[in-house]
Amino acid sequence: MAIRKQNSLLRLFGSPRELLTKAESDLARLTDALSHGQQRAARWALMDCSITVFHVGDWIRATHTDHREAAALLPMRSEWIRMTRDICHAAKHGDLTWKAADADMHGALLATMKYKISTSAATPTHEIVVIATDHDVLDVLRHAIADWSRFIDEKGI
Repeated sequence: MAIRKQNSLLRLFGSPRELLTKAESDLARLTDALSHGQQRAARWALMDCSITVFHVGDWIRATHTDHREAAALLPMRSEWIRMTRDICHAAKHGDLTWKAADADMHGALLATMKYKISTSAATPTHEIVVIATDHDVLDVLRHAIADWSRFIDEKGI
């Protein structure tokens, strides 16, 4: 049985699962903004989604003390959550390009993200791509959400 502490975080979201639902909504906004070429909306949704996904572990550690250690280990084991951490830090600092000092401080997996507009098709496509790994940011966030979702399911949170 999960131990749930009273915490002011619970006033906004009732559970880590609800927080993941918010992340999925942010991801849908990001997908929509990219599909409509809305760069500002895409950057805002990227920030919202990446910060939410990366901090799910903080919520679990704060509200489910019996899973505190496991929730701290998952980000170290999941490449997707670590990449999300890098996206989160880049997005919240308003710069999708990592400086060497940032990478050294955070142990970044990602070197550079780029907002790309492809005009090779009849309709231009917009995407944010992680240059170092050539992963689409949407895929990174989807995988990170899936990793947290599996964790929550396995722990019965």
